[in-house]
Amino acid sequence: MLEKEIERKLVLMAKKRGCIPVKLLSSNYNGLPDRLILSPGENVGFIELKAPGKKPRALQLKRHRELRSLGFKVFLVDSIDMIEEVLDEICAS
Repeated sequence: MLEKEIERKLVLMAKKRGCIPVKLLSSNYNGLPDRLILSPGENVGFIELKAPGKKPRALQLKRHRELRSLGFKVFLVDSIDMIEEVLDEICAS
């Protein structure tokens, strides 16, 4: 399965919950997670998407630590089966 297939499913499932799945593109702050999920109730979570078995690069891991140190939730999703659980976690805040 490709990363873009997982991302497509994440976007559909997030929208179905009333969330806004923002695609993060940053040329001046590399390594940010792929998606920012804005959920009803002011809940926020960052999602790094990978193909099954793939690992984040060192810079991505550094950005994840930075975001977590600021109190944000950051998740690594590498399968469609993980999406529901991650969205539950973001929306439950």
